[in-house]
Amino acid sequence: MSAPPKSDARIIRPTELAEADGFVFGFPTRFGMMAAQFKAFLDATGGLWRTQQLAGKPAGIFYSTGSQGGGQETTA
Repeated sequence: MSAPPKSDARIIRPTELAEADGFVFGFPTRFGMMAAQFKAFLDATGGLWRTQQLAGKPAGIFYSTGSQGGGQETTA
């Protein structure tokens, strides 16, 4: 056994969202809630929202669950 290979996807910091034209986030559900890592990321964007640096930018989300009734209806 070994660790899975590291992804080539770049990990962004919340402050980098101000430079984006728009954004789409995808994440798994965890017991009817978004993943803790994404919640922490989203919470860290509070300053950007307060100063309206994200105003007018298109945004979207998608999420998945491993089972029927896995919480997707309460995640978004």
